[in-house]
Amino acid sequence: MVSAQELENIRVPTFSISTSLIINAAREKGLKFEPLPERAFRISKGVTSHYFKGTSFPCNNMVASQLSNNKYFLRKVLKKHNIPAPKTIRLQYASQWEKAIAGSLKFPLVVKPTSASHAHGSSMNIISADELRRAVRRAFDYMKKNNAGTRVLVEEFFEGNDLRFFVIGNKVVSVVQREPAYVIGDGVNKIRKLITDFNQEWRSPIKYDLPLCPIPIDTETARRLHRQKKTLNSIPKKGEKVTLRWNANVSTGGRAIDVTDIVHPSLKKIAIQIAHIAKLEITGVDILCKDITSKDTSAKNICVLETNDSPGIDIHHFPFEGKGKNISSMILDYIFDI
Repeated sequence: MVSAQELENIRVPTFSISTSLIINAAREKGLKFEPLPERAFRISKGVTSHYFKGTSFPCNNMVASQLSNNKYFLRKVLKKHNIPAPKTIRLQYASQWEKAIAGSLKFPLVVKPTSASHAHGSSMNIISADELRRAVRRAFDYMKKNNAGTRVLVEEFFEGNDLRFFVIGNKVVSVVQREPAYVIGDGVNKIRKLITDFNQEWRSPIKYDLPLCPIPIDTETARRLHRQKKTLNSIPKKGEKVTLRWNANVSTGGRAIDVTDIVHPSLKKIAIQIAHIAKLEITGVDILCKDITSKDTSAKNICVLETNDSPGIDIHHFPFEGKGKNISSMILDYIFDI
């Protein structure tokens, strides 16, 4: 684990930690770095140069990148290749929420905007019609407020370890398991205070930019606590672990654990296959998996959620547990054929 101060020392002014890691790696390799407007930049090796913006990489096809951000599209394509993905329907209006349970979907369910990231507007492990109605409304409200698409996905909930496979070309270079946000009780303080203390320690000046991010207190937090018969005012026992969300996104307080050497090679192989299907040369592939040491890649063990055309790399460099991987260097080696 690395401290927030150490991460700030890595940051290149005006750029995020993930982007700064790419820039610093370029400098270490003797490549030329040139900042550009709109937080873009150019990296050059001799007469060869490429534009970058964030962690959107020049080797990825623009159309493939746009399509990969549409979860519904990707799942349709994956199913044609017999790769397990959640059974999903798409809603155009909030009033259509009953359509989700009138068809073949079965509780528990997940509701999420088609193109949103960081679990924004999402609700997980929905177990009743009333929860579903409110979750669909919440997703549409989020999209309207943030101009983030027009359709909502409702899918069957799959319980498993949340894995992010980082694929470069024909190789998985890093795998992290993301654990949902949690606090550990001390027998004295309420859950609200434990969350506040955690957030004060790890609050970032730029959202979603540290391998540890603040834990939000919102509807999903309340739902997760309610399912455990707790509230924000509950005082957990000393040493008691209280999980605060179902989603494991680092942007909502999740913690990344490096499991690159533990994950079965068959799981890495299917992550590479998914990247190739999505036509992305560099991507993060998100897979839920019940047993990460098993070679089973059937629907009994895995469920593929999405690919990411602009994946964060900081969690692979600086996992909360385990040894980090210098994937920014690997990315430049691949792009510039070093």
